[in-house]
Amino acid sequence: MNKAVHLLALACLVPYSGSAALPSDNSCFERLTAYAIERPRIPGSWMERPQFDVSRDGKHLIYVERSANVADNSITDRLWTIDLKDGLKRHFVSVLQTARDGANLRLPSPSFDPDGTRVAVLGGKVTTGVTVFDLSDNRSRAFSLENAAIADLRWSPDGKSLAVLVTTAQAGLRRTAFQPSLDWDGSSRSTPRQSVAILDSSNGAVVDEVPTAYDLVGLDADFSWSPDGRKIAFSAQLSGADRSSPAGPNIYVWDLVTRAIKVLSDRPGPNLDPRWSPDGRRIAYLTSERRDLLKGGLQLVVQSSSGHEQVIVSKPDETTGSPYLPTWIDAEHLTYVAMRQMECPVFKVDAIRGTAALLGRQSLNCFGGSKIGIGGSLLMTRHSLENPGEVITTAGNLWSPKALSLQPGGPRLPWRAEAVSWQSKDGDYLISGVLIRAVGRQADQAMLVSVPGGPAMVTPDSYNDDAPFLPYGPLMNGFSILIPNTRGRGGYGRDFEAAIRDRKDYVEGPLEDVLGGVDYAAKRLGTPRSRMALAGFSYGGILTAYAASNVHAFRATIAMEGVVDFYSRALLEYGGPNQQAAYANMGFGNPYDIGEKERLLSQSPLLSIDALQTPVLLECGENSLGPTDCLKFFRTGNTRGSAPVELAIYPRTGHQILECQSASKKDPLSASKRDPVCRAV
Repeated sequence: MNKAVHLLALACLVPYSGSAALPSDNSCFERLTAYAIERPRIPGSWMERPQFDVSRDGKHLIYVERSANVADNSITDRLWTIDLKDGLKRHFVSVLQTARDGANLRLPSPSFDPDGTRVAVLGGKVTTGVTVFDLSDNRSRAFSLENAAIADLRWSPDGKSLAVLVTTAQAGLRRTAFQPSLDWDGSSRSTPRQSVAILDSSNGAVVDEVPTAYDLVGLDADFSWSPDGRKIAFSAQLSGADRSSPAGPNIYVWDLVTRAIKVLSDRPGPNLDPRWSPDGRRIAYLTSERRDLLKGGLQLVVQSSSGHEQVIVSKPDETTGSPYLPTWIDAEHLTYVAMRQMECPVFKVDAIRGTAALLGRQSLNCFGGSKIGIGGSLLMTRHSLENPGEVITTAGNLWSPKALSLQPGGPRLPWRAEAVSWQSKDGDYLISGVLIRAVGRQADQAMLVSVPGGPAMVTPDSYNDDAPFLPYGPLMNGFSILIPNTRGRGGYGRDFEAAIRDRKDYVEGPLEDVLGGVDYAAKRLGTPRSRMALAGFSYGGILTAYAASNVHAFRATIAMEGVVDFYSRALLEYGGPNQQAAYANMGFGNPYDIGEKERLLSQSPLLSIDALQTPVLLECGENSLGPTDCLKFFRTGNTRGSAPVELAIYPRTGHQILECQSASKKDPLSASKRDPVCRAV
């Protein structure tokens, strides 16, 4: 640990009035909090495309460095290169973007051309286009498309072209009446569509484009070049497809010479994210394997590029979730990452046998997608509390991770995360969680329980710089933080993951899991029960709003973007495109069924608001639940409850918190979401 930072933390935190450890000096507090927020990092979560690339010869690495400036409340992305063969020397390339509105930030996704002399990024000099930097002469050129945005890019094998994912601009409001389809989303604006276009890499001119009937769909990589540059595989939903065709999205192969497009597989979809093998003989992609995607997850398929032979890759065990970010190591092996027991280990796949085995893991760490270096070495991002985004390298056949010190310094913060567990009240499950405490602390005087959304497995982006609720304000105010992996989340087997849906127990069982964590903390850490607070986002916001009226374990609560009226939500989703998701996540059934209606009403946080006795701060996006559920709870709580309810609205935000708000002395628990802390870091 950097001694200066450690001493600064010790100087800031002193015992205060026999309760929580509070900063002895506001400027000291602000300096350490500012450091925690401003430290440089590689942006993006572990599930997203890595924000770095390696040249084909393995000698250079290009990456995006994101940093914040507390003083002017801004975020800046800079592009750097690293010489991997010359002591990791850094070379600055360019500033890519600076923003004071986190909702407008995008991931640049840097990519080397085949000979390693040029780098293409999304954005840069043109917000919705592409910028190409020539590293040999420090020049750059930018190009964009009229009435469309470029959302992804891939160099052709010869470097003469760029395949780009084109998102058509959203049309304005309709001015005449129209007849919607059954899957209408309720918007009077046209739905954006995505297609693939081939651009000349020297001037950005459009050379060719996939017909508009193909609407591209994917998780990370909607399309992939064949090694010879003659074909592109992509995943898309085909408009007007024959009813006898398999359900989409599906994998298609576009022949750039004949311009013919053929479907690769007759497997029912969704089939997503094709990756061509280095020898061109196989294509790997993700499939639901004829199962409900939201309930059964995804499987990795390896298929011959001719469309005949097919191998479904088996999962190592039932606690391992869907494969993400598959990458070919060589012609017969791939690597991917998956969620398992509050971690995201790396797995290696034998494409011939169709088997996957654990390559490596690290406690409470999530690894991102891999890039291939010299001799089959792997480079990937590692995400944890201490390091929200760093690049590590390891041998492809032997797990030996080593961090690349891309940023100078690299001091560590004075808090540590550990995995903990306790028995559920009903005795059915062992509940796991993450506990964050100051290093060396013997007893904790206050605790914040932070419940993530989903319900999805707790990962580092539930509690590090990517979290909806940043931890630094509470930690600097002397709180420990507990993040419980309540029932209904992944990583611990199908029965545990399906507990909410199968038992139709939306809140009571999971809340008991939270309270079990409170008991655990009180006993182990000596935390007074009068010094507990609760915060939650999305599904965690549901539990928080419900807890404010139904238990008296917390002094204060912060509910972010949580649905509080289950019945109205079920009516809204029933028969629509989100009905399947509502059932898979929560088990919501037919709201017109009397029994289901009573169940939805009885478990809604809004129904029990007359018993509200715990103060609630609601934080919601204006483009999401702000005008609906949050406003309902705010008005009803202040009219019928016995505790104050306050509402903070973020005007440019959807179902996430990406903006800052002015500081409030009345709300020390949420200091992590107010100046000097910005939501987008």
